[in-house]
Amino acid sequence: MIALIVPCYNEEKRLHIENFIQHHDLGIDFFFVDDGSKDKTAEIIEQASQKHTFIHLVRMDKNRGKAEAVRHGMLEVYKKLSWDDRSWIGFWDADLATPLSEIPKMLQYSNLYENVDSIWCSRVYRLGADVKRSPLRHYLGRGFATLVGELLHVKSYDTQCGAKLFRPSIVPVAFKETFIGKWVFDVEILLRLKNHNVVEYPVTIWRDVPGSKVKISREIFRVFWEILKIRKKYIK
Repeated sequence: MIALIVPCYNEEKRLHIENFIQHHDLGIDFFFVDDGSKDKTAEIIEQASQKHTFIHLVRMDKNRGKAEAVRHGMLEVYKKLSWDDRSWIGFWDADLATPLSEIPKMLQYSNLYENVDSIWCSRVYRLGADVKRSPLRHYLGRGFATLVGELLHVKSYDTQCGAKLFRPSIVPVAFKETFIGKWVFDVEILLRLKNHNVVEYPVTIWRDVPGSKVKISREIFRVFWEILKIRKKYIK
């Protein structure tokens, strides 16, 4: 069983729900968390859920940001469903910059390791991969990874790719407590899972989809401040 949390905020124009429906044969249930959208996002999901039993709508009472939408969705679904040792629960960006077709490859890749607790997609430029990302975002991403590595001792190549799977047993460890970061909460998850086996899967396909809610020029200083607060809490 695979359950995917999909955080959504004003995604009416970017949410192509038919692409999710087409991948139901992968054995996935989709839980769309509407984070207080002001457009027709919730209406689109609600209509799809009436036709397809594997589409679910989870409503937030107001806009709380991606971190809280993901945390709320993960905890609610974790408590609601029954799990076995073959199950996975994760979160995925609504724009499908990482195609859902990567999931079987992620699971196959995890078989190269023993006792994997979580699999994180990573956007690595390499031969054989089709990763298309704007140069600005790529270089800022490398700078961010370097900064996080130095200040927080996180060894991940790419913490911010919005496609991740977790064994249900570690969900309380990773998501029970509210995050400090509004957008860079992924780093906090890694710090919380320092005693668990997390592996990075280098995606074969990734597309930079226009319309991101993160405006780099406006957020860069706030992100740096969040990193400092995360360091104060987690690095002794």
